[in-house]
Amino acid sequence: MLDRELEVEKRLLSAAWGTDLPSRVEKLAGDASTRVYFRALYPGKGSAIIMLQPHGGRDEEAAFLEIQEFLAALGLPVPRVYAHDRNQGLVVLEDLGDNLLESVVERASRTELREIYGEAVKLLLRMCLATSNLTSGCRVFDLAFDEAKLMEEMHFFLTHFVEGLCKTKLSAAASSILEDFFLSICRILAEQPRIFTHRDFHSRNLILQGNRLVMLDFQDARMGPAQYDLASLLRDSYVTLPEELVEELLTAYLDEIGETKDSSRTRFRYIFDVMSLQRNIKALGTFGYQLSVRGCGRYSSSIPRTAAYVSHNIGLYPEFARFRSAVEKFICEPAINLP
Repeated sequence: MLDRELEVEKRLLSAAWGTDLPSRVEKLAGDASTRVYFRALYPGKGSAIIMLQPHGGRDEEAAFLEIQEFLAALGLPVPRVYAHDRNQGLVVLEDLGDNLLESVVERASRTELREIYGEAVKLLLRMCLATSNLTSGCRVFDLAFDEAKLMEEMHFFLTHFVEGLCKTKLSAAASSILEDFFLSICRILAEQPRIFTHRDFHSRNLILQGNRLVMLDFQDARMGPAQYDLASLLRDSYVTLPEELVEELLTAYLDEIGETKDSSRTRFRYIFDVMSLQRNIKALGTFGYQLSVRGCGRYSSSIPRTAAYVSHNIGLYPEFARFRSAVEKFICEPAINLP
């Protein structure tokens, strides 16, 4: 990958801006994938973002381009694609600046925080409305958070967080309890109605451009519960929101979808909490992989916050009481006490 990074300026970066070559190329912080990002500065013409895939032409690159085109056609805010070199695994994208929601939150007042997260919830509602009557036109409609996929993420967690990062060898009894817990929550979630979900709708994948939020990193989108993206946003591993704001935003979402029955609203909140459990445990698996396999420490500070969500949510419902001791011992406590 290093050789490819050194050669990036010599490639077809000029495709977005005629024949001009960039005057400077700056490497940007990456994400949890193996993609590499650059900002290319063009004399007198501004800048563009270069997304470089590790292997040109692979499925993830095709998914990004297909879903970008689909969402853009629906009028949803995604970065424009200026050019694509399939052989090099290179995509030239609109430069939306550096105002990731994560950084905006750090300097936002309580009023500004409420406003910007209110806009994020409205964006989710827009995406739901725009895709609600569609069943084709994009690969997302053929992918779902079914039981197998949700359990795959739980097993990834066991491999890379419990065993890989924490170096814990589970006993047969502990393995059985955690497996029963994972099956319990994954079956509940797999039975829920499914909508189009971004899958990673959180503060590092939303960027503020002027007065609008734009979605990034949507290539893993698939059909899932309405609560999936809400859990990503409101139980975010990178940002802690005031609990009263979380409640306010969930209420606003339910009001907007016209859910008026108390029983239905209670059920929606229950699925949100169960979804948060699965989503946060899945995130711990990703962080474990990044640290123990890739040696990337960028996510270590997010582990205690994520584990705290798990500890909180498993204590909300009596039906999960029989799993709580094992979850605290093998998930929450190791995560919170990592050096």
